[in-house]
Amino acid sequence: MERTLKYEKKFIYIYTIITSMIIIYFLVSKILYKCDRYIIYGLTMVIVIYIINIIFHRLDYLKNIRVFYFTKLVQLIITSFVVLERNRFLSNSACIMYIMLCVEVITILGFKSKLIRYHTYVLVILPLAITSIYRGITGYLNFVPLLFMLQIIIVIIGVYIIFYGSTEDLKNQVNIQKKLWLRAKNKNEELVVSGQQIQLVHDQLVKQKMELEEANERLNRFTAEMYIQNELLSYISSVLDIDELMELVTDSILGAIGVDTCSLVIYDVNLNAYHYKVKSTHGKDYLKSFIDNMKSGKLDKYFSIRDPYIDNEVIKGKYDFTSERDVGSIVIIPILNDKNTYGLLIAEHTSTQMINENSIQFFQGIANQINIAINNANLYTKMEEMAKRDGLTCVYNRNYLQKIFHELYEDARINQKVLSLALFDIDKFKKVNDTYGHIFGDQVLKIIADISEKYANRNGSIVGRYGGEEFVIIFPNKTLDEAYKIMEEIHNSIINQKISHDDKLININISTGISSYPKICKNPKDLLKRADNAMYISKANGRGRITIDNINL
Repeated sequence: MERTLKYEKKFIYIYTIITSMIIIYFLVSKILYKCDRYIIYGLTMVIVIYIINIIFHRLDYLKNIRVFYFTKLVQLIITSFVVLERNRFLSNSACIMYIMLCVEVITILGFKSKLIRYHTYVLVILPLAITSIYRGITGYLNFVPLLFMLQIIIVIIGVYIIFYGSTEDLKNQVNIQKKLWLRAKNKNEELVVSGQQIQLVHDQLVKQKMELEEANERLNRFTAEMYIQNELLSYISSVLDIDELMELVTDSILGAIGVDTCSLVIYDVNLNAYHYKVKSTHGKDYLKSFIDNMKSGKLDKYFSIRDPYIDNEVIKGKYDFTSERDVGSIVIIPILNDKNTYGLLIAEHTSTQMINENSIQFFQGIANQINIAINNANLYTKMEEMAKRDGLTCVYNRNYLQKIFHELYEDARINQKVLSLALFDIDKFKKVNDTYGHIFGDQVLKIIADISEKYANRNGSIVGRYGGEEFVIIFPNKTLDEAYKIMEEIHNSIINQKISHDDKLININISTGISSYPKICKNPKDLLKRADNAMYISKANGRGRITIDNINL
């Protein structure tokens, strides 16, 4: 009963004051007057009540409702005896203490139920009844304080009932308001929870929206990349020109991927030269500076890598080949064959953090397609070259000679250019085959072809195997005398060539006929026929000779 202890402590303060006043009265009475035994008796009872209160409060006995009932009943009985004393001050003080005890009992117990209410009535009235009966039996009963106490008790109970009723109404109102407040609070908490849930749903929707936008962006980018790759694949299947391929690649990457600058360099093994292409949205032509940077070796270290090189936080001035423009992100993709890196694909962006894993995969896919295209172009070039070449000697074959000869004599006829032609065959080649075998004969053909091609290439001429052991050399823009000097060098080189068979040196010689347009032959179309006639004259005159065509031939 925390409430009992709480109120009991406050009432003890009041009892302390009343007790102190009674003690003071006692001391004064003793000094000034003679105290009778009733005053001493009454004072003793008051002090006993006070001490009981203090002890019980300190020991927390009043927490027990039965102890509380019994204690207060004893205190009220003792106090009621003092109330009926003859000494007026003592009687009045006891009345006040009795009233305080009644107020204490009513305050602490209250009228929470009918049972408690009856207990309260009994507790505050019973002590007076017991005392009155006792006083009546002993022969002395003072009705004035008794009636006064009953009036006071009735007033206290009546006031408390009125106050308690008002308090109960107020408490009911408070409870109703409390319930309403709790309901509103719960409603508000529900609204807060609902608001939090709505905010959570909103945040999830915003997150999903962002994820959808990112997914849509990735999808669009992937679609663009797939489109470019499909375009390149279709282009690769139909076009074999490296420069056109590089043009398409740089245009496609610049337009669809959103980079600012795209550079491409590829080494052409057939021409032993590099192809360059640079496209940029900056409105400037960076091709010349890119070629200069390439030739000065500023890109050499990237030809040693075999994996993509990425830099998403480019520091200004870090890359010499980008010094003319702002670069935030850069990726360098090596274009590989089985042995080494023969090309680079470089993409730049002015913003940082623009190259991701998807970009790398796309660029690597482009590099692989470029590699396929280059291989196809090289294969096509080889096949085309093989179609032009003689299978044994590797010089041009008769079909290509006829084609190129037709183009050259038409050019010479239309543009009035000089065109010379030599036709020669190996002397007694049938005897060489019959004597030393066809394998040795084939070796002789290869040697003659190699010597002829060396001098022809040195002088901007074209050599080919016309048939069997016959060879043709076409001399564009060479006069008759110039062609003759070249053929003399070829003759001397062949004669001096040491060809052995089973440790036996074999001497090989050729017979040659030369004709030239327009000095000798008036129609370039007839050059081959006139050179053939001149060759046969060389054979008729002893072989191993060079016969120059003339108008009398």
